[in-house]
Formats: sequence, C-alpha cells, structure tokens
Amino acid sequence: METTNNELEKAQFGAASAAGYGAPFDYLPGLKNYINLAREIASQYGVITIKNREAKAFVALFFMRQLKGGAKLLPSYIADLKQGKCMEAFCISSGLHREDLFWKWCEQICTDMEGESFCKSLKCYINDLKTLLSESEKVLLHCDPAMFEKFYFAQKQKFNTDAISERFEKWRYDNLGATIEKLRELQAKVVAESLKTGMMNFAPVPSQKEINEVQLDYLMGFLPYDFVVPDDFCVPCAQWRRFMHWSDTILIIDYKKYGKYIQNHYYDFNETQLQAIFELDMKLYLIHQEMARLNPELIDVLQPTQTGTLEDTILFAPYNTINRMLQQNWFDEVSVDKNKFTAVWRDELVSSLMKSELGSVIAGEWQIADKRSQLKAAVVGGLKKAGVIQGSDLSIASAIVGDDMTDSKTFAVYMGRGKKGYIADWICNNVKD
Repeated sequence: METTNNELEKAQFGAASAAGYGAPFDYLPGLKNYINLAREIASQYGVITIKNREAKAFVALFFMRQLKGGAKLLPSYIADLKQGKCMEAFCISSGLHREDLFWKWCEQICTDMEGESFCKSLKCYINDLKTLLSESEKVLLHCDPAMFEKFYFAQKQKFNTDAISERFEKWRYDNLGATIEKLRELQAKVVAESLKTGMMNFAPVPSQKEINEVQLDYLMGFLPYDFVVPDDFCVPCAQWRRFMHWSDTILIIDYKKYGKYIQNHYYDFNETQLQAIFELDMKLYLIHQEMARLNPELIDVLQPTQTGTLEDTILFAPYNTINRMLQQNWFDEVSVDKNKFTAVWRDELVSSLMKSELGSVIAGEWQIADKRSQLKAAVVGGLKKAGVIQGSDLSIASAIVGDDMTDSKTFAVYMGRGKKGYIADWICNNVKD
C-alpha cells in the first residue's frame, strides 16, 4: 500500500479530516503494531515446531512484550473511541478474527510455558488484552455511525489510486462526446468488475427477497457484450444494494453502513479486494463529476462525501454555489487549458478552498446576502489572476451573469477587487502548486 499525494484524493479525505480524523494519534501506530505483531507471532507459533526449550521461552517472552505494549495503549484508544475521536481495525478483533482462534493460540503458548517463571504474567497480559479488546468492541456498538464513515476515508488514504484519473481521461478520449447513457454503462462496468473481486464475500447472506429484487437482466444491458459474470452474481449484487441507493443516474453510497462493513472485516479482505473497494469509490467519483458536467442539475444530487462532507456545515452553501458557477459552459470558453482545468479540477479547487483556513471566513461572509456576489466574483478574479482563465473582466462577467449590463459591470468590478484579495492569493498559490 502506498500513501497517495493526489489532490483529488485529499478532497475526498475531507470526510475524515473535517471531522477531526486527520493526523494519526501518537499512540496509534505503536498500538496497531503491538496487536498485529502479537497475532502474527501466535499464528506462527502454532505452525512452526520449536523443540528447544530456551527458543520457546524466547518467543513467548517476545510475545508477552507485544501483549504488554498493546494492553498499555488500549485504554487511551478506548477513551478516544468513546469521545468519537478515533477508530481503527485490529486484526484480532476484526471480522472473522473475532473467532476464538487467536485465543486458542495464546492458550497453546501458555500450556507450553507451564513451569516457567513468567507464565503467570503471560496469562495476565493475555487476559488484559482480551478484556480491553472486548471493551473496545462494546464501545463500537454504541458509537456514532459517522465514525465508520470517517474510518473509511482515513483508510482510503493508504491506497494508491493515482492511475485512476489517467485511465478515466483515456476513456474520455476513446469515447469522444460521451453521453450520460455511455457514462451509465461505464458506471455499471466498474461496479461489476469490483464485485467480481469478492469484496462482498463477508457481507451477510442476502434473503430470497433481496435476491429477487436484483434486476440482473437490466444490469447486463449496460455491460459489454463479452462481460462474463459468475453464476451466483446476483448474490454480491444483492449484498452491494444494502450499501447504496440511486438518485437519478447517480449511484449514492451510504458510507456509514459501508464503512462499518469495511471496518468489521478489514483484515478479512485480501489486498486485491481492498484496492478494488477504494478504487471503485474513485472511479464513481470521476464518472459522477462527468455526468454533472453534462447535466448541471445533477450537481445537487452528488454524494455529500464527494464534496468533502461539506454538507450539513456552513461551508456547503458557498461551496455548492461557487462550484455550480464554475461548472457552467462559460468556463470552457475562457479557459486557457481545457484539458488541465477540467470539471474535476474545478470541483477539487473549490472543495480545497472551503476546507482551507479561509473556508470559515468565506462561510461567515456568505451569511450576508449582499456579499455573495462579491465572493463569487473574487473566486473568478482569482482564477484570472492565476492564469486559469483569460478575457476582459466585463466579457467574463457578462458570460456568467447574463446580458444585464448593470449586473455585468458590478460583477466585473467585484472581480477586479477580488484579484487583490486573500481568495486570489490562495488560488494563485494553489494553482502554482
């Protein structure tokens, strides 16, 4: 897994960072290492035959050190979990590993160490870890569902999806003049490809009613003629439907439910499945942005988390209005580079602006109705100053607000003032980066 520096990924990460789930807690890397290493040692101990008594004792002592370290740090994690600050998946307590296998391994190590001076301490640390992990799981049962959403986006940052944007741009090149219908076909294809990886293998078995609700023939109508699906493909489709719904042509993921599923089974997924889970999210993001470019009315139904979870905050109104303004046809007419400053790039820019230190300032001024045109014009003025768009202030203003000369002149004046303001400075720095 690689950490990605892709700016579009950072925009989606707003679902985590905007709610305080940003930089890892100081104790967290050590805690995960202790717990994961403890499980690895215990699992290998049960496979490898160690006959030498001293060698067994050495492994057991090292194992006990991991248990001790985990037990020492878990109370801090539990306290933060109760306050909604942090959530993680630990391989002992996640998914299928909640079964008794790990504790059976622990019991085997203890049995082999009977008679050793540290045996009593070893048993105590095993019991401490078991108690603390159980306590953390009880807290999870009552945590805010939004925590699962934050967990999902925090984990997503660990996976490299840089190549997705390039592949999507190639698809656009190969499908010049792509329509909404063509994008729906692509949407169906990327979902079907992801489901074929087995990413739904650990979801609950669907009921017969859920199976009957899957319109497999309808789905196959969107897929390539030679696309092969397994015989039981309706099962993962039914499972997937639990985590999404449709709004017009936009497939909306419920990240709270989806994040809970990912968190519960994080260590049950193989690397291919995890990569598919997070790549699918990015693919859908790009498809939906393109759909909204072709049909601006769809901007209103885009996934809130695709706008950085700005919805339900004071940041959303200015984000939504400014972004919709930049997605209109006038932008391409004055853009200096249509291939670079795409609809996705514009969305990313506004999302990043609103999640920056200026976001709260803009949101505060947005509450004053008379200042909204000034703020919108300041963004446009900043884009012109940064060399993203070109043309006279008046011609650009006229393209945005219409034929009313009074409104156009006013907007142009605001653009001119905006070039000297803090928004323009931020845009210039962001474009330069």
